[in-house]
Amino acid sequence: MEVRKIGSGSGSSYSGTSGGSQPYQENYHVVSSELNKDKKDSDIYSKKSGYFKNPTSTNLESSFENGSIYMNGSKAHGNFTYVMDKNGNIIFGKRVNPNDRRKRAPHPTLIGGKDPTVQCAGMIEFKKGRIVSVNNQSGHFRPNIESMKKVDSTLTKLYNKHPELFDKLSKWRKNK
Repeated sequence: MEVRKIGSGSGSSYSGTSGGSQPYQENYHVVSSELNKDKKDSDIYSKKSGYFKNPTSTNLESSFENGSIYMNGSKAHGNFTYVMDKNGNIIFGKRVNPNDRRKRAPHPTLIGGKDPTVQCAGMIEFKKGRIVSVNNQSGHFRPNIESMKKVDSTLTKLYNKHPELFDKLSKWRKNK
């Protein structure tokens, strides 16, 4: 499991997120500073319905076919946001804001709604349709590093069923 410092990346509209992780908890809500910022932008948060639902949101368990992970008909490749929802599903997606492509599409948009709640959130890296790494890099949820144990457990179970879905450089392959 690759672990990086909490934050939202660098060199994009996501840079500058400050603050450490929240104390460990079973589920995380959006931190108030990020929620308050998002509520000021109607292209990200609606008073009526909350966060928009990212159109690229993809459930990991239903995205694989012929030994690879797909999104919108193509093998997943590169870095994507992900959340582990309250039910333990890993949902990933591109940072696509359907209301304005120039604007942000933060982690809460993978679920959408007024109070998206997750067990963990961060970035997941794919290489040619295979999982390479995950982390807990989410400025909106700021999950504690302990939450990565849940993600690791889920991905270990997936590896045991479908090792072909993991890149040769992934932690899961290296440990076998």
